[in-house]
Amino acid sequence: MIFHKVRSISYQFRNEKDQSTRERLDEELKNILSNLKKQAIEKFQSESDLKKFLDNVIKFNNYSYNNQMLIWLQNPNAEYVASFKTFSDLGYKITKGEKGMDILVPSLFYMVKIKLENNNYEVKPYSLLTEDEKKIYKDKNNDKITFYNEKIGGFKIGTVFDISQTNMPIELIQHQLNPSLEDNRVDGIEDLFIKAIYRDGFKVKYEEKIGNGAKGYCGHKNKLIVVKKDLGNLMRLKVVVHEYAHALAHTHLENNNKEYKEHRNQYESEAESIAYVVCKYLGLDTKDYSTMYLYSWSKNKDFNEIDDSLNTIVNYSKKIIVNYSSVLKKYLENNYMLEDSLYGDISSEQIHI
Repeated sequence: MIFHKVRSISYQFRNEKDQSTRERLDEELKNILSNLKKQAIEKFQSESDLKKFLDNVIKFNNYSYNNQMLIWLQNPNAEYVASFKTFSDLGYKITKGEKGMDILVPSLFYMVKIKLENNNYEVKPYSLLTEDEKKIYKDKNNDKITFYNEKIGGFKIGTVFDISQTNMPIELIQHQLNPSLEDNRVDGIEDLFIKAIYRDGFKVKYEEKIGNGAKGYCGHKNKLIVVKKDLGNLMRLKVVVHEYAHALAHTHLENNNKEYKEHRNQYESEAESIAYVVCKYLGLDTKDYSTMYLYSWSKNKDFNEIDDSLNTIVNYSKKIIVNYSSVLKKYLENNYMLEDSLYGDISSEQIHI
């Protein structure tokens, strides 16, 4: 019933012209989504639940954080999620009687820019233009009214199904969902990550010794990631990814070391969880201590803190994977073929997130 309410409010939002009413409807939608996420987070009853959710970040990487939470709420055991059309296009059918999972599909609307006198502009939704104004907008030789940007105008309800609800064998995609990366292939992967890090404005330096027994650290002020030199290559790559997570997700700590010290467990849990997701994506041997760390931190936190951290983990895991994939794609274009001895089981399907 709650998704029917979302559909109703979204319909009202898209057709409402009064701004104060639109703001009220928007707030109502946000409250509903917040309550749904709260229900999802309440279902994290153990460390294994959190591990399963983080594993799904890789499997459902084309879904937003909010929709990943909704999928988890409705089916924590989902393995591979897609729409009826996607399964149908692949040649498979939904099992008769199966009920899909509801997700939120953003409903986008155009904002246009209208030229006024004295080089001033007015911005408003395309739907509020008069018929004469719409003709001006469509006239390619008239720049009085032009496209400005897109905005979310509520949500539509979409339906997805898990592979267990279809006649598609899970074995067909198991290789893509769970790749494996052997130890002797790590060095090349690490080089690509370093290139991605450099593109994001940070440098990487290897040192023989780091204080306090740390394996690495990220300095936001000097844009430098430092990694202990004598680590095994698997561990070294994990540290590189962990510190890369700090570099992207925690830029607000650049001039606030006190903030980091006060909330160290939160930031380390986020970075460690991001590293877990990325390494899992690469097929690296991931240890349970990553998820245990996050679970231990989250047990005594309120909904807003956990929601904020999970949002950070999902979004920056995806960002790092996209950045790495972009560098990998460029490498492949320059070298014409994938070197099996270096990249092993990373397939072309995984390059595009």
